[in-house]
Amino acid sequence: MRSLRAAAAAALVLLGATGCTADASGADETPPVSTAPSASGTTPPDLAGDAEAEALTRLPAGPATGTAVLVYSGLGELRAPFTGQCSHEGSTTRIEGSADTARIVLDVTPDGARIALDDDGVAATSDLATGRYEVTGSHLSLRADMRQDGEPAGSAELEIDCGG
Repeated sequence: MRSLRAAAAAALVLLGATGCTADASGADETPPVSTAPSASGTTPPDLAGDAEAEALTRLPAGPATGTAVLVYSGLGELRAPFTGQCSHEGSTTRIEGSADTARIVLDVTPDGARIALDDDGVAATSDLATGRYEVTGSHLSLRADMRQDGEPAGSAELEIDCGG
């Protein structure tokens, strides 16, 4: 996870260094803002909801082991073994634990799926889009794009065995 912290620090320094520039006349240069649809013409993915929450209710509660891969656009990647707990409360499924030095919490409800990461000062909470939320027995195979404030933020991949 050190690479994610280092990348975050570098991104902040770069933002600070490039945040304000002026031309020779002393006037601020501000890039143009476009309100037109993107050239790609693609729409953002739908956020996870009822179907994903229902799929995860089949996971057994108990110890969780597997692999977590979280890729944050512009910051870096966490790829590490995961250990933790799977639990259910009503229609909410929670998988929480650690990967390397990071604390990860995944909550999937009918209202959406959110993944939170906290690693020594680097903290992020992202909504998950629809994607792959496959449950086979006690195994979860999840692959979904992450969004923060409606904008793409990276991707999450979890291969987790629950309940034993």
